[in-house]
Amino acid sequence: MGFFKSLVDKLSDKKDELEQKAKEKAAKKAAEIAIERSSAAAKAAVKSAGRKIEEALFGDVEEEEEKKEEPPDPFAALKAREAAKKEAEAEARAVEKQRKQREKEENEARAARERAREKTEREVDDELAALKKKIGK
Repeated sequence: MGFFKSLVDKLSDKKDELEQKAKEKAAKKAAEIAIERSSAAAKAAVKSAGRKIEEALFGDVEEEEEKKEEPPDPFAALKAREAAKKEAEAEARAVEKQRKQREKEENEARAARERAREKTEREVDDELAALKKKIGK
């Protein structure tokens, strides 16, 4: 019974450890998101303050059309991984195709060498038989 108790304790400890790591990871991600958002808000505040100062110094100035930045694609990383995976698969298929082609060429070359060797042996045997026949007469 002690064995099962120690096993259960180990599994519980491991589960707790994994839960703690997951909590830390989630907290870190939340902190990164908060930093990104506060950074964007700070940039907007600075830009707004810059406009107010410009208006105060130069009066009412026509606003230039600003380029609106598109929000980053939340699936960009996923799309990049999928594209890399597809590229790796295509490369693996190409390598496998080259390997099979090389094997086929090697087999054909081996077969051609074997046929040439057999032909040479037959020719040598025929010549030997002809010489034996000639000597025998």
